[in-house]
This record gives sequence, C-alpha cells and structure tokens, in this order.
Amino acid sequence: MVRITSWTVVAIALWGVAATGCASGNELADNQVSGIVTEVTGDLTGVESFVILDNDGNSHLLRPAPGLLFYGGPLIHLRDHVTTGQRVTVTFESSASGEMTAVLIEHEAS
Repeated sequence: MVRITSWTVVAIALWGVAATGCASGNELADNQVSGIVTEVTGDLTGVESFVILDNDGNSHLLRPAPGLLFYGGPLIHLRDHVTTGQRVTVTFESSASGEMTAVLIEHEAS
C-alpha cells in the first residue's frame, strides 16, 4: 500500500506550478505589443501610423482603427510619448497581409 503524506502533496503541487509556469498579470496576449513610441506619422489633426519598439528591439508599425481615441482624447497625444518615452500597450488586429491595426492603446502600468 502506498502512503501519501502531506509533504508529498506539497511537493506534487509545487512541481505542477513549476511545470506550468507562473502566469503574471503583465503577460501580453498574442494580439498585443508593449513598448515605447518611436515614430508618429500624420498631421496636427490625425495620426496615419505609429511605431512601437518592444523590449526585444523589434519595431511594430501600426495603423489606428477609424475613430480610435487615446483615453478619450485625440490620438495625436502619441507624439508626447515619443519625447517622454512613457510606455504604451497596444491591442491590435492583424490582416491577412500582416498589417496591424490598433484598436486600443493604453499607458503601461509603471
């Protein structure tokens, strides 16, 4: 007969956590990118596209969805982020051609 002690249960539970990894609330979904805004194209009234540089050094060109706002305000506020370096997280949709359309932009939690 096999006897299971409380230490065995604890060891199995810890192994399970280590095997599956520890999920954190800061993990990004497959349709999100986080980083600094390095470029914004457009004029004083609108944004045609912007570039996010992620932690791995990859640049992501995004085009805003029609009517997209940044915390209820104009998207042109992204220009401020180029100078301040404040990070953002962008949720996007990808087209069949690979073009990324931003549907939500949020300040990254500090």
